[in-house]
Amino acid sequence: MKRTAGAYQYNGVEAKEMAKQAAKSTVSTVQDTVQSGLVKAQDTVRSGLAKAQDAVLVGLGVTQELIKERQKRSAKNLKKAQKKVRKNLKNVQGTVRTGVSNTQDVLLTGLGAAQDVLEQNTKRAGKSLKKAQRNLQDTRNSLQSQLERRARRRKRNRTMYRLGLLTGFVLMLLYAPWPGSESRRQLVELWKGLFPQQYQQAERS
Repeated sequence: MKRTAGAYQYNGVEAKEMAKQAAKSTVSTVQDTVQSGLVKAQDTVRSGLAKAQDAVLVGLGVTQELIKERQKRSAKNLKKAQKKVRKNLKNVQGTVRTGVSNTQDVLLTGLGAAQDVLEQNTKRAGKSLKKAQRNLQDTRNSLQSQLERRARRRKRNRTMYRLGLLTGFVLMLLYAPWPGSESRRQLVELWKGLFPQQYQQAERS
């Protein structure tokens, strides 16, 4: 070691050893502090975990008790609800039965009234049909009688017309101022004018 200007100078080997010792000492101190910190951290973590476990256990116990109480309350409420539902069902069944019986009575009375009305209507319809049949028969009879009367009148008119023609021919023949040939010719012309088709058929035959 050399002293220069109030300070000591070390050679390189000594300086390296001193640095190593200083580094070892600092590392050891750091290790000690780290270990102490780790131990303290472990202790705090352990204490925290224990406290947390205790709190969790307490909370679980409280929640279990609350759940049990709620289950009891819910069971009671369910029983009450079931009783109410049963009562309501009985009331509803009673009302439904009364309603059904009332509707059945109403339907039966309505059906009876409808049957009575239908019977009355059928009777009236039968009577009206019988009257209509009688009226139709009367109208047929009247029409037949009218047709028979008209036919009789036509026959009478035809016979009267023929008798008139015959009497006219006879009188014309009796009181005609013409000779026989002229009267025959006039008769033939009159026959042609009155009955041309029959005259043509007679000529053809």
